[in-house]
Amino acid sequence: MDVSRYSESQILCGIREMWEKDQAGWFFLPRYVPFQPDDRIDEHMQSRIPTWSGEAIDYSDLAGLYKSLQYCFQFECSRKEWSDYFRLDVYDVDYEEWERLYAGDFTYRRVARFIADRVTPISFEPVNVIGQECGSAGAFYGIQELVREVKQRPQEFGPSTRIRDVLKGNAFVYFWMKVRWVTGQQAPDLSQIYRRLGTHVVFIMLACVLIMGAILFSFRVDPLYCFCSAFAVIPLGILVGGLIERRMNPLPADLQTFRDLAVLIADHDSEAGNPSVEG
Repeated sequence: MDVSRYSESQILCGIREMWEKDQAGWFFLPRYVPFQPDDRIDEHMQSRIPTWSGEAIDYSDLAGLYKSLQYCFQFECSRKEWSDYFRLDVYDVDYEEWERLYAGDFTYRRVARFIADRVTPISFEPVNVIGQECGSAGAFYGIQELVREVKQRPQEFGPSTRIRDVLKGNAFVYFWMKVRWVTGQQAPDLSQIYRRLGTHVVFIMLACVLIMGAILFSFRVDPLYCFCSAFAVIPLGILVGGLIERRMNPLPADLQTFRDLAVLIADHDSEAGNPSVEG
């Protein structure tokens, strides 16, 4: 099969993963509002934040969305290309005219097509190994490219290397997010684990503040010191959160190594008739 582009359904999965990742990062917000491919983007953004309901989305908010999409799908695109495709030049000048003439086309489906035309796909197709076609080997080569997308100068790794030994922090989050949408969300969903991590970090920070305040109060220190100490604990909480994230392993027991992941992707492609890319 000629590898030329990701499918529309894969891109839509990726957008859903991006929204879910954003909401997981802000644990106190409700889960993202699901969308349908033909839903308007501006109306969906309004539904996520009730105070925006009925108001026109600011052009700068749309620019932020496009930057997130470009980072998520790893492609370059000028603001003019986005603007020309959705007639956002009209949106910025005369919202009512844009609403009347072009708003109906401002949908997630059209965004998915726009992205699919520009993003360079990674192939997970089977490769020939010693005269035999091997799906997991092809998937592993694709995984190597994906790791290089999310992490600059990654260490050398083989199929038996543990995924978490190579990828940590945001590199792992974006790597797994792409694995999820490439496989049509067949890979395990880890967003709730990171939502719980965010909650734990905040509780740790509050506990540190209370402990510090109690210690200082027991010595009857000036209240100003208590106030300053509370802010001093914030970097400590961030450090503790980072250490927890690096030590924890959110992956299931049967999906620890790159070989495990390659087999998962290869099995998914063979069962679904090799849908990783459109030819």
